[in-house]
Amino acid sequence: MDTQAAAQDAIGKDNPNSDWQLKPLEHAGELRASAAPLKRILGRPEIETIKETFSASDAKAVRARDHYKRVGRLGLYAGTLATIAGAIFLLPVDGGTALTPVSVLQVAALLAAFVASRWLALMKPFNSWMEQRAEAEIARADLFDTVMEAKETAGEGELPALPLQLEYFRRYQLDVQRRYYDGRQAQHRAAAWRSNHLLTFSAVLTGVTIVIGVVIALNLGQRVIDWPDWLDQVISLVEPAKLNRIVLATGVVASALYGLGVARSLMDLDERNASRYKVVAENLEFLAAKKLPAARQAAAAGDHAAVLNFVEAVQDQISSEHREWISLAQREANPTKARHAIV
Repeated sequence: MDTQAAAQDAIGKDNPNSDWQLKPLEHAGELRASAAPLKRILGRPEIETIKETFSASDAKAVRARDHYKRVGRLGLYAGTLATIAGAIFLLPVDGGTALTPVSVLQVAALLAAFVASRWLALMKPFNSWMEQRAEAEIARADLFDTVMEAKETAGEGELPALPLQLEYFRRYQLDVQRRYYDGRQAQHRAAAWRSNHLLTFSAVLTGVTIVIGVVIALNLGQRVIDWPDWLDQVISLVEPAKLNRIVLATGVVASALYGLGVARSLMDLDERNASRYKVVAENLEFLAAKKLPAARQAAAAGDHAAVLNFVEAVQDQISSEHREWISLAQREANPTKARHAIV
């Protein structure tokens, strides 16, 4: 078994269910004895410090994301509910005082939508989410760069450090990110349209309004085609004025649900991420297929510079999404962060 194959064997097979978790100390504990140089690198204090930075920023990003989506969806649903409540008054029914609760509901929903929108504008949880996510992902990249740049001498019976470092990077960064971007771009694309049930329901309601409109036209116009006598009887039972109001109310509801579906997709960044993640996924696949074999040869030959060039190309693809959320002032204050944040 050659050096690089032995390094792959020492690192172990991918585990998609857990490899995404950033746990270098646990990874070190799972390594074989021949991978001792990498184990010593992963056990260095600076690696654990970076990991703690990642964990703190990741937790903050998750909290900010949850706040943004919870309040944002509250505002969207409340605004839609207010519109649907208003559509009830368009129906051809004489509710009298029975419609008072509907009026109260509409006002309360509008108030909730307004408060939610103001909270988002003032508290800026979306900005916090993106900034903390950028902090976390830049820390992740910094951890793998630190692992890859480390120098460690192999002892007797141990594999050279560089092939082990490359396989560690390949398994826990490159392959993890390949799966992430490929899976997430498909999820976002599906959520944008195919899995957006609000848009589907809106289309159904639109179809209902079209059918009702046809009935109105048949009721008001002249018969130009033959149809069953029972259809004549059904049409004659319906008052065109009431049908007009039903069409209007149904159209308002359909429009509200369509707007809600589109707004949800925009809030979740479905269209943006579907396109962006697709490109990143394709680029990472290209690097894995075309550049990784050469990097493995370089690692086996001890060419540290060539391996780092490959690592930089991968990290550049992964970090590109987060650069826009790190300011120049932050880059100046933290040179390590700047390495992954400079455009």
